[in-house]
Amino acid sequence: MKITDIEVFTILPPLAKRYRDNPARNGHERRVAAKVTTDAGIVGYGDFDGEAPPPVETFEPLIDTDPFDYIGSDLYPSVVMAMYDIMGKYLEVPAYKLIGQKVRDGISSAAWCWGGPTDQELADDIVRAANDGYTIFKIHTSPLGDVIRWTKIIEEVAPPGFRVHYDFTGRRGRTLGGVLPIVARLERDHPIVEWIEDPFDTADVESWRELRRRTQLTVVHGGSWKLGGGHEAQLGMADAYMMYPPIGTLIATATTYSKLNLQTIFQMCGGTLAKSMAMHVACTMPTATGHSIHLDDQLDAEDDITRKRFPVHEGFSRVSEEPGLGFDVDETLLYKYRDNVPNEIAPYVGVTRFGSGRTIYSLGQPHLPKIMGREEGTVRNYTYDRWFDDGSEEWAKTYERVGNEEWYVE
Repeated sequence: MKITDIEVFTILPPLAKRYRDNPARNGHERRVAAKVTTDAGIVGYGDFDGEAPPPVETFEPLIDTDPFDYIGSDLYPSVVMAMYDIMGKYLEVPAYKLIGQKVRDGISSAAWCWGGPTDQELADDIVRAANDGYTIFKIHTSPLGDVIRWTKIIEEVAPPGFRVHYDFTGRRGRTLGGVLPIVARLERDHPIVEWIEDPFDTADVESWRELRRRTQLTVVHGGSWKLGGGHEAQLGMADAYMMYPPIGTLIATATTYSKLNLQTIFQMCGGTLAKSMAMHVACTMPTATGHSIHLDDQLDAEDDITRKRFPVHEGFSRVSEEPGLGFDVDETLLYKYRDNVPNEIAPYVGVTRFGSGRTIYSLGQPHLPKIMGREEGTVRNYTYDRWFDDGSEEWAKTYERVGNEEWYVE
């Protein structure tokens, strides 16, 4: 069996219908899809969250080669997914049989939310996730986010047993002095929170280790390896480690971490095909008992290129036993999404109201650490909303002013 053609291109599937009436969220997911064709008549597909594919000439050397040459490859993730899809279809076995011994039937799955939601958007997302069968919710903190306020909102609407994973996005310059009080308060007052991901830059080894010494919350390394992926474990930086493509490296690292008895959390962003690939790998890894994280819940099932989504029951999904990745692709939809044009988000004024009565008006989402000189997450007693053009003279004047000044306080 030889590869005869490879297509790799950006697709723009529409976000879920629940976002359609929200001008700040009504848009598209940006993904990179791959279609690999063989002389055996077998076609494989993959999709992965990404801005743009590598140049087409990157894949020209793959023509006339055997898909089995790319087991454990670090080629572009959606292409490697397509290779596993082909290999499984050719052998009439699920993709995990090409990776290792299956050790579990189901994989824990978490819902996700775009960062910087308003209070109502966050509450709505939690209710949606719980209704969809999820029991864990991951959310990125943001420069305008107060995780204490967010947590209280989540507690008001979440069902019993629901848990929260906060990604602190450590590259934004947090310090122990800023993080410790937040984590201590979450641990003391809000048992719904169980995971803190990337509290610091991944080069700040000592801050990671000190936080681990002081908290019982699970500290998660987000998988941005400054030291290669092995030394992080040797240094004891985290309690759990996130596995992220490229796929060959992911398989090797997850295998190593299993031998070290360290929990892994799989994050492979994309649609149903990406989730399937992650589950096929995770089901062969003894310590991949953390929740897998994807973006498939950001689309309605009928809008995925497979027109399907994995059902989630009590926070887990079952690994597919069908050949390859286990799904057919609607090529009409695939090429339609290739030709989509991104939606433009309407201009808006960010409105941050403080308990003191003061209000910060900003051009779009405010960056409170920059404005106020405080670390992210340390500002309290405020609410945030977006003010879209309502046709009023007041909005026009405010928008003109924040356009000139970026932000101002009243």
